[in-house]
Amino acid sequence: MGCENGTVLVLDPAGSSVLKRWELPAAPSHMAITGTKDVEFRIVVATRDGSIHTIKETGPSGHIIELESMPCGLVRLDKAIVVGCMSNIIHAYSLRGKKLYSIYLPAPIVNMELLELKKTRAAKAMMVAMATGEVRLYAEKTLLATLRIEEPVTACRFGSYGREEGCLAVIGQSGALTIKILQRTTKFEASNANIGPPPEQDVPLSIPKKTKLYVEQTQREREQATEMHRIFQRDLCKLRLATARAYVKMITDGQGPLSYSSGAALRLTAQVQGLGPRFKIKLSLQNTGSKHVSDLNVAVNYNALLYRLKQSVFQVPVLIPGVNYRIDAELECIDENGACDVVRVFVCSLESRVPVLSALVNMPASELLLNAQ
Repeated sequence: MGCENGTVLVLDPAGSSVLKRWELPAAPSHMAITGTKDVEFRIVVATRDGSIHTIKETGPSGHIIELESMPCGLVRLDKAIVVGCMSNIIHAYSLRGKKLYSIYLPAPIVNMELLELKKTRAAKAMMVAMATGEVRLYAEKTLLATLRIEEPVTACRFGSYGREEGCLAVIGQSGALTIKILQRTTKFEASNANIGPPPEQDVPLSIPKKTKLYVEQTQREREQATEMHRIFQRDLCKLRLATARAYVKMITDGQGPLSYSSGAALRLTAQVQGLGPRFKIKLSLQNTGSKHVSDLNVAVNYNALLYRLKQSVFQVPVLIPGVNYRIDAELECIDENGACDVVRVFVCSLESRVPVLSALVNMPASELLLNAQ
């Protein structure tokens, strides 16, 4: 038995005296015991600080396993220590603490139980109950079978019940007890179909024959690999330089989303609302730099044959860094057929003749105008 103060005790069958006592650095949460007390035994203890300790007859061994998350189940399977964690992962370790394999589950682990048969035949497997009501049977890391319970599982236990050696007792969340009997003809050997590489790996690929041109090209690449790599790097640098020059020119001409003026960076975004014939262009002007900008004008350029605008020029006296300045431009389509065109928005400054920033707004097709009569 494990105590809250981190003590593991071995009591006599009557429970009146303590036969052995060991001290652990944390309180035990799960234990898996194998062997007999008088011959040889091994107690694997999972503690609440996320560690696994092994206790022999001489006392706790020096091999301590540190888990990634808190344990919620522990099973001793042959020479492996299998522990389920709250991160929905099952880890298997050797007795010396070396990780053997991991199993990733789709739901939280509720309980882990050892399926062991000794009378009729020798078989060992691991049962994992999950919060979704699914119970899985694993032989090491191979999934053998899946059992579905109608409700989330609270606890489970495998053992003899009456004349049957293999029975699984499951308690659901509602308190109902379900007993499942293992069929005597059940095979615990993993299917060879699910182990190893897929069968498609043995199917040969239809590779075309090597032509003379392919052989010559391969020989050329081998002989001139250094020169080809140098030419590739040169063309790549030219491409990057041309891209950087085009981006700088776009910002300088005021055609990009960002523009730098007087140490300040401006960002302009535009959105169109409405189905027509009346639209509203919502402009958002923001200063992303560290200095304020003053004396800015926002001008809207449009086709006078298609649209009518109440106000085409908006003044922005001061633009403080980090603050969005919103402008609503009400636009009306006056074309009877609902034609559409591009509306241009310019942000102008007194310091430059070239617009500081510009944006193109693609107007949607307007609904047809309704007659007043």
